[in-house]
Amino acid sequence: MTGYFALVVFGILAFVIGAALLLINRLIAPKVPDPMEGYTYECGVPLYDKTSHLSLEQKYYLLGLLLVLFDLEAAFVLPWGAIFREVAQINAGLIFTEMFIFLFILILGYIYAWKKGALKWQ
Repeated sequence: MTGYFALVVFGILAFVIGAALLLINRLIAPKVPDPMEGYTYECGVPLYDKTSHLSLEQKYYLLGLLLVLFDLEAAFVLPWGAIFREVAQINAGLIFTEMFIFLFILILGYIYAWKKGALKWQ
């Protein structure tokens, strides 16, 4: 019971601190919005350019997709490789096949980005 009591106290304390910070922000924050708040900003584009939201190129979107693609691969493949020996005792063929299907889907995404020109920087 003591472990659950500490968890409940921690939850209540986190809620109270979060609510207090939101309340302090509401009381102290400036009430007048900044006139430049609605403008989009892109690295290298002047902040006062009203057409800056139109200058985002497709290569940035594809670069973001590649980032997600390789982050997912690292997040799933590395832990899978670390525990494969213990898990392979259950059904090695099935587990190995599942990982190759996962990698095949990631490779398809990589090929798609390659064909779209996301890897070409001009």
